[in-house]
Amino acid sequence: MPWEETHQARQERLLRQMNGNPRVAYMLQHGPVPHWVKVARQHREQKAREARQATEARTELTETEPQPTVRTRGRHRAPRRWWGWPATALGATLLLGQTALETLGASLAPDIGIPI
Repeated sequence: MPWEETHQARQERLLRQMNGNPRVAYMLQHGPVPHWVKVARQHREQKAREARQATEARTELTETEPQPTVRTRGRHRAPRRWWGWPATALGATLLLGQTALETLGASLAPDIGIPI
């Protein structure tokens, strides 16, 4: 009959063997690690593997395709100011309209009798 030991005896034997291990010391101080920690680690490792595979696939595609000669603008640059020229054009149009109205008003006002 094989040698059988209880769960408690096995755990104590393994803890003696792993004396000095920082993870074991943490477990003894704070208790065993919850299941969600293990699941979160597995998800992180899976996402890292997928990202690494995507990067390798992208690298293989870029090596086979010719490189573009025109560099595209990056997203990190600030957008151009759109209000510079349109604001100037709008102001010039309003000034021209006011001048035209004053000219027409000066010539029509004496006949109509509207003070300007």
